[in-house]
Amino acid sequence: MRSAARFAAVAAAALFGTFATRARAEVPDSMRATRDMSKVTLGMAEFGVGFFTLPGAQVCIERQAGCRSGDSSLALSAWPLFRRGAFAAGAGVMLGVTSSTDAPHNDPPDVPRDHSRRYFSVEITGRYYLPLGERFDGWVGVMTGLGVVDDIFQSQKGLSDYALVGPRSSVLLTEGFTLGAGAGVAYEIAERWLLGANARVANWFLPSTPLRDPLGDEASLRGNFTAIVLGITIAYRSRLVF
Repeated sequence: MRSAARFAAVAAAALFGTFATRARAEVPDSMRATRDMSKVTLGMAEFGVGFFTLPGAQVCIERQAGCRSGDSSLALSAWPLFRRGAFAAGAGVMLGVTSSTDAPHNDPPDVPRDHSRRYFSVEITGRYYLPLGERFDGWVGVMTGLGVVDDIFQSQKGLSDYALVGPRSSVLLTEGFTLGAGAGVAYEIAERWLLGANARVANWFLPSTPLRDPLGDEASLRGNFTAIVLGITIAYRSRLVF
């Protein structure tokens, strides 16, 4: 009886081990990869191009001459990120290289000038990723950092035989902070490459008193306003050693 019971126990253990081994072998590769990736740290470099707009901002450089409402710009961005599982953190820069609104201004009779405006931001971000399919990922996140508006007043007069004392342009830099949120999707087009689209909405908080230059021009934006960025991105993702 004892030998029969021992034989039955050994046979049951062997049968259980066989089924367990087979069950592990039958787990789909995608499920094992998902479990493994949740414990892996990934490095990502994301680059984007898009549309930066200030739908309700009042753009003024000489309030006696009047103001224009809203502005838009071509936006370039770069975001280095670290991702582990569903969470990612990193930082990024955004550069608005054009401006669509030409604010009214009163130039002195002998000093005709051009005005141009640039936007710049440096922000930190946190994201939470949601799997949407085998190759699709979505994310939601928050970001905050520094926002800068660069107003450049350039003299239209060319060089002449007369000496010009001082620079031919003046620059007003207005700095504040930003606070916003965003969402996006990404599709894996190759093993380490992702193509995506995103939208970000943020409040920019600039000083309420604008800077002035010696000719009486003001910084074109002041106070609080909403900034929206819509863009497409290309990202490179790689597994890190830690």
